[in-house]
Amino acid sequence: MKAEAKGPRAATLMRVFWCRNQQFVDLYVRKQAQGVIDSLVSIRTYAHQHNLLAEEGICWLAWCKVIIEHPGKMDERTRRILVYDGAIRGMSLLQNLPLSVIHQYHGATYDIIHHIWWMSMYFFKIQEYDLARRVAALGNQWAHPQLDTKEGHPYGYNYYKWQFLNDLGSCHLRLGKLKEAAYWYQKAYTFGLSYGSSVHSSVSYGNLGVVLSRQGKHAAAIPYLKKAIEAVRRGNDRQSEFNAMVPLSEIYLKLKQYDKAYPALLRSMALYDSVRAFVDQTDSLDIIPLFTGLGEVYQHRGDLQKALYYTQLANRLEEKQRKNDDASIFHQKQEKLEAEAYRSKLNQIDADRDYAVWLRNASITGLVLVLLISSVYLSYQRKRRREAEQQLAFITQEARTRTEQLAQLQQLREATAKSATDENLPHIAELMELAILTEADWERFRELFEQVYPNYLLRLRQKYTLLTPAETRIICLSRLALSTREMADMLGISADTIVKTRYRIRKKTNLPEGADLGEAFADV
Repeated sequence: MKAEAKGPRAATLMRVFWCRNQQFVDLYVRKQAQGVIDSLVSIRTYAHQHNLLAEEGICWLAWCKVIIEHPGKMDERTRRILVYDGAIRGMSLLQNLPLSVIHQYHGATYDIIHHIWWMSMYFFKIQEYDLARRVAALGNQWAHPQLDTKEGHPYGYNYYKWQFLNDLGSCHLRLGKLKEAAYWYQKAYTFGLSYGSSVHSSVSYGNLGVVLSRQGKHAAAIPYLKKAIEAVRRGNDRQSEFNAMVPLSEIYLKLKQYDKAYPALLRSMALYDSVRAFVDQTDSLDIIPLFTGLGEVYQHRGDLQKALYYTQLANRLEEKQRKNDDASIFHQKQEKLEAEAYRSKLNQIDADRDYAVWLRNASITGLVLVLLISSVYLSYQRKRRREAEQQLAFITQEARTRTEQLAQLQQLREATAKSATDENLPHIAELMELAILTEADWERFRELFEQVYPNYLLRLRQKYTLLTPAETRIICLSRLALSTREMADMLGISADTIVKTRYRIRKKTNLPEGADLGEAFADV
């Protein structure tokens, strides 16, 4: 099929449509989601390689939908992280494209709108309201009348457009932006009237009543909610009736109209049991205001036993809700951080892959040149190291020779001290001074030492900041295995000074008494 298509775009679309046609069989009949996931990843990679943004974005959203519907052995935490990252990546590719580009994909346009709707519902369900609002706004922008011309659509343009408008209102309501929520609910209500759907328009009308109630306009909200309940009851939409009946019950309680609140609460309880049994869209926490309301009604009637019973139920559920909210906030923040890290990792993988392609197409001449320069540089470094080792060995031998000469001079001085004349003593002193290693000699020694042991002195100073320059010199000479007498003669100090300096070094570096400094500092 890919070979028959002319150009990467046509090939990608044919593969997208083929994968979409196979989804029903693989996902719902064979229950083999992994095959669909692998196909979408393959198509997505192909589209990315050919810079086909729309097709790549479609594949990202389709991939997220498969992950949501068929998680397999995947845990909920991993699934949320993958969907969070995939949805953002897909929308980032699609949201900057003009509508003319989006609408040119006949069947693909349906795929985009359908998957956007799925993303909006999913993020709303996991309480990512800001992200759900962003997705719904994108779907509202892309919804187009040509959806109704595509055979096989379960709902069509009107349904999706109304859903996106209503979802925008719900997202703003959950975010506490009542003015914006009223704006979008009003647009959804007007749009529902435009195509003659009494249920859709009434649901949005009831949502306007919820906004009024949140604004403290309880009495004004009642007609909105009643109208919505009557319409959805005719359409046998129990979920929507439950969503409107609960806030109506709460309004009656706030207005102290207990005779009206009681039947509304009982109807809400019955709807809750019915909806929970057939539609997995409610949670036990949704029933908290009903228990609280029944407790208040029974307290008003003087039935304290029932009032206490329902109040305790509500309190237990409220405690559960607080714990869930605290855990949810923590986990959502943690998962967002992990999703960001996951996205950074994927971006790095993409960058590495692009770099590998560039490197493969690089000139062979440049590669040979790099190898040649590297070889010459390494050879030069090895040569410098050998020369430094030879010079350092020469200085070490020279120090030992000086030590021997000084020992002989010392013996000569002791043997002739009594018989030496005044004019011979200055010559002996001058010979002793010539045997002392000067600061210039030490500087030369240090440079050669650094060539043999690169950055040794720097690492030594960083690890042991309390060492003095004199102590550092003793450690360097210890690396050369010089004796105490050799080091003393080489530095022009007494052997006792060398011993004391070694003691201070061991104390500062926590070395045991008698430890050899050359071995102790060999691995710095």
